[in-house]
Amino acid sequence: MNIFFPLNPLFLVVGILSTLFLGSCSKKDVKKPNLLFIFPDQFRAQAMGFMKEDPVQTPNIDKLAEQGIVFANAVSNRPICSPYRAMLLTGKYSFSNNVLTNCNTSARKYQNFLHEDEPCFSDVLKSNGYSCGYIGKWHLDAPKGPDVDDWRNSIWDAYTPPGKKRHGFDFWHAYGCYNEHFNPYYWVNDAPLKDTLFAGKWSPEHEADVAIDFIGANTDKPWALFISMNPPHNPYDQVPEKYKEIYRNIPVNKLLNRANVPEGEQSNTARHSVADYFACVTGVDEQIGRILSALEESGQAENTIVVFTSDHGEMMGSHGLMAKVVPYEESFRIPLIIRWPGKLQPGTNDLHISVPDMMPSLLSLIGLDQEIPTGVEGQDLSGHFAGRRADAPEFTLYMVCNPQNALGGMRGLRNDRYTFVMQRNNKGEETGALLFDNQSDPFQLKNIADDEPTLVKKYKKQVFDKIKNINDPWVMYGN
Repeated sequence: MNIFFPLNPLFLVVGILSTLFLGSCSKKDVKKPNLLFIFPDQFRAQAMGFMKEDPVQTPNIDKLAEQGIVFANAVSNRPICSPYRAMLLTGKYSFSNNVLTNCNTSARKYQNFLHEDEPCFSDVLKSNGYSCGYIGKWHLDAPKGPDVDDWRNSIWDAYTPPGKKRHGFDFWHAYGCYNEHFNPYYWVNDAPLKDTLFAGKWSPEHEADVAIDFIGANTDKPWALFISMNPPHNPYDQVPEKYKEIYRNIPVNKLLNRANVPEGEQSNTARHSVADYFACVTGVDEQIGRILSALEESGQAENTIVVFTSDHGEMMGSHGLMAKVVPYEESFRIPLIIRWPGKLQPGTNDLHISVPDMMPSLLSLIGLDQEIPTGVEGQDLSGHFAGRRADAPEFTLYMVCNPQNALGGMRGLRNDRYTFVMQRNNKGEETGALLFDNQSDPFQLKNIADDEPTLVKKYKKQVFDKIKNINDPWVMYGN
């Protein structure tokens, strides 16, 4: 039997108003997702244990990879520290944000630093209610001191004063460019230049401590925290013994297991460094694990987008080279994992994603797609995070460019199969080309440019079609 009770009109009105009020409150009070962006310096894509390439131990990154999207084709378009950071924050390529090389006193005369009036990722977040924090290496400001011509004689470190130069980061625990990993120093919040904090412990461990405190203290409003750990950047030997011990007794030929590491003196530096480099990788992984555990314990993990990536890779003896800049996979390709529990389906994604794409893609993912600055050159690729669609980019761009010789350098691309690069001298004259078939030749041992003139012509056109839209001076003297 159904029993009906007559509705009191007053109850009906109150009920309707309550529903409307609660509904509007629920929309207004839903906290935007937090953003935790971790990018250790010079951490190559091959040095993630789950990749089964370098023989490294990275249990926390491996777990993050199981929980998030692993982007297999992420690159650092200009694989060097300052240009990466400028592209990340501005969403623009190097010729548009004017950070073409590392910030130091040899490049300062070319205005090679992040300018105050450049709209940045963090500026957008700050203006939309986010508490923004930066921890670690900034490397985007112009150091003080006399101008020099040779970068090797440069002053590298710089104090970034509070205000517009920090681009919305209201929590600041950072330095310019300093590589004493065992006793790093920082300028904290509004501290003046003279009040320098010396941490007195391994820098990734100290920075994890600071990050954990930041996460615990910020629970009432959305936050974005960028953490730029310097290791595994050299000096590699400045790493705690407990991490060194893991690799101490492993033969060097087992550590340097890539087929493109030549015998002889050409790779001796790598033979002396590889165990320490991997020790740094494992140490950074442990600190990332501490940060992620703190995020979980704070109850904010479900509402936090976690990004793990790096500014560029490390050659570590491949092709007889160390460090970065070059277009080989060990330098050019970078790790990229994005986790957002319940919102992003874990898996591997073969999307071709560039550094300038990160800002618009993450802003869109957060729900701030309407706030992306008009000058941004990267693409919002968040719609491809569930799987690459037909309108996805076909390739990523590679660049070597310097402010003192705009006509020279390198330009190229990387697509599903090939890496192509053309080189020009300071007069703009082409001096050679590289073409590698990364499917049949994954270690890029054979340059097939002379054997594939049709592909070279096709890829040249694709590169020039791309750089026409990013203020690249190469377009002024032909393709």
